[in-house]
Parts: sequence; C-alpha cells; structure tokens
Amino acid sequence: MSREHPARIKSSVMDSMVWFIGLVVFLFPQGAPVKAAAAPKRILALYWYNKDFPSNAPFDQSLQAVLKSAPAGSIEYYTEYLESDRFPGENQSKALRDYLRQKYASRFIDVVVAVSDVPLDFLLKYRDSLFTKTPIVFIAIKRPATNETSGPGLTGIVLGGGYKKTLDLALRLHTGTKQVFIISGTLNHDKTYETLCQEELQGLDSGISINYFTDLSVDELIFKTKHLPERSVVLYIWEQSQNEGRLLESADILAAIAPSTTAPIYGVANWQVGRGVVGGYLRTFEADGTRVGEIALRIANGARAQNIPIESATKAPIFDWGQLHRWGLKESALPPGSVVLNRQTTVWESIKWYILGATSLLCLQALIIGALMWQRAGRKKAETEMVLSNNRLRESEERFRLVANTAPVLIWMSGPDKLRSYCNQPWLEFTGRPIEAELGNGWAKGVHSEDLRGCMDTYTNAFDRRESFKMQYRLRRSDGEYRWVFDIGVPRFDLHGSFVGYIGSCNDVTEHKRAEEALASLSGRLIDAQEEERKRIARELHDDYNQRLAMLALDLENLAENIGDSSVDAAHQLLESYERVSELGADLHSLSHRLHSSTLESLGLVAGVKAFCKEFEEQQGIQVDFAHENVPHDIPEDAALCIFRIAQEGLRNIKRHSGADRAEVRLEGLEETLHLSVTDPGRGFDVNKRSPQNGIGIRSMKERLRNLGGHLEVRSRQMAGTRIDAWLPFNAASRLAS
Repeated sequence: MSREHPARIKSSVMDSMVWFIGLVVFLFPQGAPVKAAAAPKRILALYWYNKDFPSNAPFDQSLQAVLKSAPAGSIEYYTEYLESDRFPGENQSKALRDYLRQKYASRFIDVVVAVSDVPLDFLLKYRDSLFTKTPIVFIAIKRPATNETSGPGLTGIVLGGGYKKTLDLALRLHTGTKQVFIISGTLNHDKTYETLCQEELQGLDSGISINYFTDLSVDELIFKTKHLPERSVVLYIWEQSQNEGRLLESADILAAIAPSTTAPIYGVANWQVGRGVVGGYLRTFEADGTRVGEIALRIANGARAQNIPIESATKAPIFDWGQLHRWGLKESALPPGSVVLNRQTTVWESIKWYILGATSLLCLQALIIGALMWQRAGRKKAETEMVLSNNRLRESEERFRLVANTAPVLIWMSGPDKLRSYCNQPWLEFTGRPIEAELGNGWAKGVHSEDLRGCMDTYTNAFDRRESFKMQYRLRRSDGEYRWVFDIGVPRFDLHGSFVGYIGSCNDVTEHKRAEEALASLSGRLIDAQEEERKRIARELHDDYNQRLAMLALDLENLAENIGDSSVDAAHQLLESYERVSELGADLHSLSHRLHSSTLESLGLVAGVKAFCKEFEEQQGIQVDFAHENVPHDIPEDAALCIFRIAQEGLRNIKRHSGADRAEVRLEGLEETLHLSVTDPGRGFDVNKRSPQNGIGIRSMKERLRNLGGHLEVRSRQMAGTRIDAWLPFNAASRLAS
C-alpha cells in the first residue's frame, strides 16, 4: 500500500471539515432571522422667517409635541428657514431649491409642512423638481389656487378670515364708532390682505366708513394713527416695510404706532397681544402648531392628503389687560370664555396677601392666647368637677354594692373584654367560692358541662352584637347540686355612649323547671292516653257497632224486597229506614276514621294524610291540594301520628274559621326533620291581637310538637289567609317518646 504525505492528509481533513461546517450552517442557520426595523417617517417643516421670529417658536414647540407622541424612533423631524425677507430674489429662491434638493437627495421626506404662504408658494413653484412625491401640509393666509386631487396631494389650515367677527366685537365694545381703519401691507405690495378684508367686510354696517392704510411707510403710519378722527377703531393685520435699507417686521411696526395712536387697535393673532392691540378673535400659533402636527402625523401613518379636508384656523377671544384699561373697557363686557393676558397687579394686589397674612397671624395669636386662658379656667373647673364626680361615683358604687349585696338575686358585671369583673354577695354564697375564683372566666367552672358550650356561645355572641340576652343553664351550688338558673344580661354604656360591659342577674328556677317538666310529662301522657282511648273507641265502633248496623241494613233491605207489592207504603218506609241506617253506618265509619286512621297505621304517613285530605274534600266541599316530597317510609309511629293530627286540626280550623274554598297541604322531609304546612287564602286574623294560645286546636298542636321536640309557627293577616308550619325532628321525637 502506498503511504500519502502527512501534510496532504492534513489538508484533505481540513477541507472536509470546512465543507461539513459550511453545510451545517447552510442547513441549520443559527437563530431565527431578525425582522428589519421599520424605517422612520421623515417630516420637514419649511418656515418663512428665521427661527427667532415670534410666531415660529410656539408653533414649532406645539408641532414637535404632537410628533413626540408617536412611538420612539418612528418620526424624524427636520426644519428649514427660507428667510426670503432677508434674501429676496429669484436667484436666491433657485439657490435654496438646489440646496434642499441636494441636502435631502438621500433621505426621502414623507411629509413637508409649509408654515405660511411664502413657503407654500415656494414648494408649489418647484413642485416638479423638489419633493415631487411628498404630500404638503400647509398653514397659510389664503387657500392655494391649485387642488391636487391626484399625486401626493396637499391639505392644511387657512388662517385668513375672521376679520368681520373681530370688527363686530370692536364695534360692540366701542358704541358709536363711525370709521374703521385697516392696516396691512407686504414687501411685494400685492395688497393680499386688503383684498381678503374687502371680500369679508362686504356685509358690514353701511353706516361705518372703512379705510385702508396699505403699504404705507412707518412714518406715514405713525402720523396718520396720531391724527385719527374720534369714534374710530383700527384693525391691524400685517405690515412690512423697508426703512433706509433696514427691514421692519410687522411686530416692529405695530410697536411703533401703538403708543401714540388715538384709537384702539384690534388684531388677528395672539403674538400681537402685548405689542399694542386690545385683542379680538385671534388665532394662536400653539393651537395651529398642534393641529398641523396632528394632520402631518396622520399622513405619515398612511392617510392620503386628498382625503383630509382643508380647515379654517380656530380663533379665540384674547385680550390685553393694559389696553383694556387704556381704553376704559370692562372685562364683564367681553365675550364668554375670553382670555385676558398681561394682567398687572396694583399696589394693594401686590401687598394684600402680606397684610392679610400678618392680620391673620395677629388674630391667630389672639385666639391662641384666649383659648389658653379659657382652657386654663376650664381645666380648673374640670378638676373641681372631677373631684366632685369621683366622690359622687364612689358614693354611687357604695350604694350599688349595698343594694346588690342585699338583693335576693345573683348579680354579676363584666367589662368590655367579656371577663367577669363583679359578683354580688348572694352569688358568692350560692357558689360557695371567693370573689377571686369567680372573676375573669372563673365563674364558668361552675356551669354544668352539658350546658357550658351553649351558655358561652350565647354570652359571647350577645357581647359581639351589644345585645341583651336571656338563657338558662345549670350552675353548681355550694352543696354540689346543680341548680337551674335563669340569666338575663344587658349591655352597659357610659354617658358618652361608649360600651363599658354587661350587667346581669340570675334567679334559681329549678323548682319551676321541675314543675314544667312534670306538666309536660303529664300533658304527654294525657295525649298518649287520649290516642289510646281514640284507638279503642275507633276499633269498637268499627268492629262492633258498625258491623251490627251493617247487618241491620242488610236485613232491612231483604225485608223490603220480600214485602213486594203488598204494601207500597211499608216498602217505602223500609227503604227509608235502610238509607238512614246506611247513612248512620257511614257516619260511624267516618267518626272511627277521625278517631284513629287505619290507613295511617297500615300504609304510613303520606298515604294517611292523603286519604284524609281526599275524605275532607268530599265531605266538606273544600278543595285540598296535597303534595309531598322526600318523606321517608320508616317514620316512627308517634311522629307520624303527631303530624297526622296537626294536618287534621289544621283543615278543621279552615272549615270552622277561614271561609276559604280551597286549601293546600304540603309534607316534606328535610334530612331528619318533617315539615308540614297547611295554607288557606281565607279571611285570616291579626296574630298580634288574637294570640294563637287562645285556640284549643292550635294549643293542642303546639303541645303535641313540644312533647316530641318540635315547634309550630302560625302566620296570618286579615283578609290575606293563614299558614301553619310544623317542624318535627322525628329521630329526636322517637327518643323523647321512648
């Protein structure tokens, strides 16, 4: 085998590795491609004058504020200044065109803003060679003659107009005005403003003489405005002129004529306020800059200039405070919402806050001194009253303890922390323990363990709600016997209405409790005996008397059939006797059923109540709607009998007292509780005036339920019906019965 040169082998290996790496990079490029950032939109503002011109600064600040609201980096803003007032001529205009075209050759301008008529005319003049594909947003005195419906388009704001509105205001403020003088002029002497005024003031009052000072020199204007006739006003629009080779701007000319004029001067723009004009409906360059910025931003974001209509500039009533006072005008005569600038303060206005502050300080010091003296006197009086009050309180406590310790009841007191703070002497004698053992929660150690939880729940819940409470529990006596006590507690409040604890008293009710239990036991036994006697009588009626009557009825029927036609009257009498015996048998059967329901005993509670409702409906003619739900089958006999008797008594009461023609009986099982409701829409009664205890039937219902651990609720209103609700926990009832 031939052996290759090591350098050649190394070179071959390196070539293979480079090729492999290149393949991997080609197939598996590192990371996802980064989306190129969107190029910013470029907006160029072209001004007439330099950046120091009074109107340019506020306009540019407002314009930039709008553009800065766009996402960071999405807008690039540029400014250029024609300064054709300083560098006039066609050659200068072409030089500026070439300069701008070369400067922005590599940067496409998305929107160009023309600030005033001269930049707009410049852009339209060189439209074919400068920013040919860029839409124009302008702000100018007059609407441009061209209307680009195709191509990049143009839109903007027209400043002209509003002269009549300002003159109407001036004539209203200066009643009796006979002549109006309008000052306007440009370096080109084209009478642009004079023409606009003439067009707008055609409808002005014919009794007013309108005069135009157009393209006059400064000296001429000063002279003429010094010698204006009485009852005149001046409207200053715009004026520029050359004076010995020096350019005088509109602001300079206004400042020159204003001090010596014999008539008030009104203006058209807010930059004129403070330079001699009274005011008027003025355009504000801040608002104009904001609106132009909004339009330019819309176009930069994709809107077409042709779709944005050309607007008129917004004007607001703005006035100069000094000129108002110079010409004796009151602010109350100005239009609503007027803005008054350059307000000067009088001597009183400049120092009144110092005087008021010093006076307030002296008054405050006097009040503090008086309050301290009054407090000192009050403190002495309060200290004296406190001593007397403490003495009276001590005497009151001594009297209370004397009365409490001699009272034949157990008296206790607790603080707002729920802890026992006092027990009277009878309490200590009853429990046989010292006062220290009863204070705090020590008293609860004498409560029977079966009653402790319920006792403490009632006690703490009443404390939390600041309510009175009543409860019974067993308390250990000094001889070790637990005695039933009836405890009543009421909240205590001080003179200021603050809660300070509870006071309560206990009575030994053991003997009364035993008497109640004996009475309840006796009542239960009487009811049981009554039911047993009912059952016995019902069986005898059914098994003996009812059967005998049935046999007698059969004999009478047979006898009537055997007589035949021999005696029609006798047969008729026998049939009547048979019918009366049958009716008597049915009544005995019904009486037997009412005394003891065999259906209840054999088929259960639901069937028994349902059968009785049907029988009651047939016999009494009262519609009874019966419904049941979730009633268990294994209900104890005593609980079923109790509910059945309450249903019986409830329907009988409807028949006796209600006057209703229908009733509703509902039986339902709720966990281990039976609920029976008997409702009628009858005449009802006032439960507050007529206690249910007065009715034997309702008292019998309550007694039955109480013996088995249940309870009865009766709700009724006059002419609104009655509802009886019986609640019986049948498992507990079974235990009580046993």
